[in-house]
Amino acid sequence: MLELARVGPAKAGFLRKLGITFARDFLYTFPRRYDDFSRITSIASLRVGESMTVRGRVRRVKTSWGFRGRRRLLRIFVDIADDTGVLAVTWYNLRFLPRQLWPGRQIYVAGKVELATNNDGSVPAARVSTPPASPRVAPPTAGQSGDKGERREGLSFRMRSPVIEFAGAEETTHTGRITPVYPETYGVSSRFLRAQVKQLLPLLSSLPEYLPADLRRRLRLIGIHQAISQVHFPTSAPALEQAQARLRFDELFFLQLSALVRRRTRQQERAPSIPAKQLGINKFLSRLSYRLTAAQQRALTEITADLTRAVPMNRLLQGDVGSGKSALAQAAAYLTVRAGWQVFYLAPTEVLAHQQFASFQLVLGRGAVASMLGGLRRRERADLTGRLRNSTALCVIGTHALLQSDVAAPRLALVVIDEQHRFGVRQRAALLRPRGAGPTSPSLRGAGEYTPHLLTMTATPIPRTLNLTVLGDLDISLLDEPPPGRKPVHTVIVAPADRDVAILHILEELHAGRQAYVIAPLVEESDRLEVKSATATAAEMRELFPDIAVGLLHGQMPSAEKERILRHFSAGALQLLVATAIVEVGVNVPNASIMIIEGAERFGLAQLHQFRGRIGRGEHQSYCYLFPTAAAVAANPRLTALAATTDGFVIAEEDLKLRGPGELYGVAQSGFGHLKVASLLDYPTIKQARQEAERLLAEDPTLENYHILRRKVAQKNLAAHFE
Repeated sequence: MLELARVGPAKAGFLRKLGITFARDFLYTFPRRYDDFSRITSIASLRVGESMTVRGRVRRVKTSWGFRGRRRLLRIFVDIADDTGVLAVTWYNLRFLPRQLWPGRQIYVAGKVELATNNDGSVPAARVSTPPASPRVAPPTAGQSGDKGERREGLSFRMRSPVIEFAGAEETTHTGRITPVYPETYGVSSRFLRAQVKQLLPLLSSLPEYLPADLRRRLRLIGIHQAISQVHFPTSAPALEQAQARLRFDELFFLQLSALVRRRTRQQERAPSIPAKQLGINKFLSRLSYRLTAAQQRALTEITADLTRAVPMNRLLQGDVGSGKSALAQAAAYLTVRAGWQVFYLAPTEVLAHQQFASFQLVLGRGAVASMLGGLRRRERADLTGRLRNSTALCVIGTHALLQSDVAAPRLALVVIDEQHRFGVRQRAALLRPRGAGPTSPSLRGAGEYTPHLLTMTATPIPRTLNLTVLGDLDISLLDEPPPGRKPVHTVIVAPADRDVAILHILEELHAGRQAYVIAPLVEESDRLEVKSATATAAEMRELFPDIAVGLLHGQMPSAEKERILRHFSAGALQLLVATAIVEVGVNVPNASIMIIEGAERFGLAQLHQFRGRIGRGEHQSYCYLFPTAAAVAANPRLTALAATTDGFVIAEEDLKLRGPGELYGVAQSGFGHLKVASLLDYPTIKQARQEAERLLAEDPTLENYHILRRKVAQKNLAAHFE
């Protein structure tokens, strides 16, 4: 890259911030938008408010210095003339420019046309003139002007800070065309990137076409050379759309192909075959205090079928809050432990880990379940790691502590990860690394290494486009049915003026024996400020409800204190619990029927839905009160969407519209967070790319005849592994 014109070591450092390391990276740095300067017109034909290009002669140049605040400001006034009139142009702080402008020099300017005004603010009459030709004699010094008799206040049109280009080249780069506008950073302008891309376009001839010819014909896609050339310098709007269509498909096709190859690779690995006879399943079901829903029964059948195969399960259990995912994880763990294998359950928070530890003990028995949390004493941790190594600890519930290098489980056959997008790719890969089972493992066909089964769970609603993209290498079980008898939660946006009315209703519910959560306002600056916010909210609640037992829960508490608070709240000793976002997942108190979310506008839509999922788990009608600040009450789309529905999948689609895909479930970890042209909102192209990837792999499973595709897929999967 350093061999390119105008690229020195300092500029190369700036370019790296845009992801440009090699010369070819310029060609794959695509415009973020376009300015349509394709209409080259005479000055007399300019239209106010439109973006247009004018070619004319410099007629006068004048500079003056002023101030903007305390900073000096250079103003450059230029009159440009053609055979129909004169255009006034102003630039600011371009110190190099006056030296390059002299009377008679031909230039292009492109920008938004404004109506010029007289000094008194009135609009002058349009004027047409035929200025005499002004041949170049010598560049004037800065501040010198030509045609001094021309009065500026008589001009009709003006442009401020337009794009400028000097005439002379056969084809314009910055004006007189659909002009690309690139992402910029300090030291790298869009103008600089346009110039670099243009000089590199001849390199496209060495770029091989990698999509099969029959695929391109079937989908009517243009060639890759034409696509890259047109996306940077489109000759027309239809040509640009064709280029973008090809590049959109390419991005999605490579990601789909990579996901399917990962899936096939995993299916070639071996896993323990876990017996799932109906007798064992019935024995597990007899330990539950309720009957499974039809959706749970369907998902249980899918999970047990995976466990019995000697191929690693890679399944996502997707269900709305309160849909009964934990029972299915317990069923899988029960069957695995019953067969003599080990289970890891990885929870995103200690609060959830404590709760799952207690519920797993009820089903699997106290002796079969252990917990590994960050607050374990050294001796307790050493004892547990020893029991894991000799396989006497069969089911371990934990948080990130399970990911430490000294935690080894030689007979680990099942890994359950709750809200897997909260854990990194490397962390998950460490748990799923192949293990040696020894020559006498009855559930393996022969000796050698095996890979544990993986069951991931999420209550984060996932739009259907993510099911085909981010989750493309997973099997999905969907819990789309709530447990019987549950009533939809009423959600109300409470304006500050109506707060007292809401508080009275909350007090009635508390006096009737119900319990309540209060979510403290989110403070993004630091955990310390968030604790301070929660503490202040708890003090306010104690003042509002002096006869109610109020507890406080936040992430900076010791593990034992968190466990004690949750135990007291679950038992009813605390009636109102003030908490931070720590209760977003997993807390289950059926008697809790009230939730107050302070500063509700500060939370994301999916997170608000997760909070609301902590209530509505019992027989009583539940209420969620959203307390936004006064400025956020009117027309907040997230709060309005939450109040309109309790359906998590509807909320997921709305969240995708509001936030875009970048922050949603697992997008950043999947490669789909780096899309340059394509969008996760483009369901038709996503589906088409999936179908074509499946068709290609059906014809050539190893991509033996497509060397470039095979290399690109390998590079993408390697990059995904290290993200």
